[in-house]
Amino acid sequence: MKNCDVKLAGAFLQECGYKPKQGIQKKWYLNWDDIDRAATEVSGDGTVIRELVLKNGAYIIPAEGNAKTSSASHSLTTSEFGNGYVHTDSFTLLYRGADARALIQQLAAGAKVCTIVQKTDMGKHGELALEILGYESGMVLTEDNWNSKENSGATTITVATQEGEEESTGAKLLWTPNMLNIEEFVEHYQWVP
Repeated sequence: MKNCDVKLAGAFLQECGYKPKQGIQKKWYLNWDDIDRAATEVSGDGTVIRELVLKNGAYIIPAEGNAKTSSASHSLTTSEFGNGYVHTDSFTLLYRGADARALIQQLAAGAKVCTIVQKTDMGKHGELALEILGYESGMVLTEDNWNSKENSGATTITVATQEGEEESTGAKLLWTPNMLNIEEFVEHYQWVP
């Protein structure tokens, strides 16, 4: 008989000399079904990805902007079927040219994505630098907002976990040997038009 009783074990410890910081430095989108889940290694009760592997032919899409163009979050939702997390990622496009419009339309047509974010807060030794959102269920477009009189006429898109497809954890820490050098990973999978 399976025991489903969960107990808290461990400690929430303060790291001396460490101060949290907000913000995202870089962001990339990837198609949710391009993740090779059999080869990807997840640990820490599902909270840490130790080895992210993408399928052959997969690519990642950079989301370039400035310090104010990106945000990512998760929030706990409770239901009669158990707790889950909604992952949300927002990005303000500084240039909505033909290529960006085509990507937005692909999202509007139902493309499911994940995002990798490189945070300003890298922790004490770089261990907190990268997180992935939408790993378990993917995220879909929930907002495409443009107004010629607001935000300098820029477009903001938001992708989020769908209701009923909540993730089992918050944003997952991406802490793998191949991710310590994110530039090599990006170069390998970078989308080339």
